[in-house]
Amino acid sequence: MVKKAQAAYAPQAAIATRSVARDGEARLMFDASALTKRYASEAGRDRVLMLFEAASELLVAAHCKTEVASALLRRRRDGSLPAPEFDRAWAAAQRDVADMTLVPLDAHVERFAFAAMEQGPLHGMDALHVGSALASRVDLFVTADRRQAQVARGMGLATELIDSE
Repeated sequence: MVKKAQAAYAPQAAIATRSVARDGEARLMFDASALTKRYASEAGRDRVLMLFEAASELLVAAHCKTEVASALLRRRRDGSLPAPEFDRAWAAAQRDVADMTLVPLDAHVERFAFAAMEQGPLHGMDALHVGSALASRVDLFVTADRRQAQVARGMGLATELIDSE
């Protein structure tokens, strides 16, 4: 792995910016559980912000924006994300995802997703994140889902599990 990305893996303070432009050399893919932490104040957010800034390229699976929307809307409905904060978070998520490399859902991704589901008990959407990361050969897959991280690692994918506690 590249030196700049390695430095980002050491605990450091993160600085949040809206910019998605990168000057590092590592290609990172965030699943929805990790990406949502960028827009909501919760455990693991600082780590996500640091990794976000350290990447040379950010990738997301084709369905990721829909899953982020679902998570943010769920928080708005349950009252943990007030409407003005939801509006800010959703606008930021849409801008960010528009600037990321979108990994299309194709037969290659589906084959990797199927293999991930054979490896361990994953929901289809979680398997598609793993399949997308494998198909796009990212340097690091970032998730806040323990089961997904375990399966991704089992398939040889360099994975960081964002602590949610």
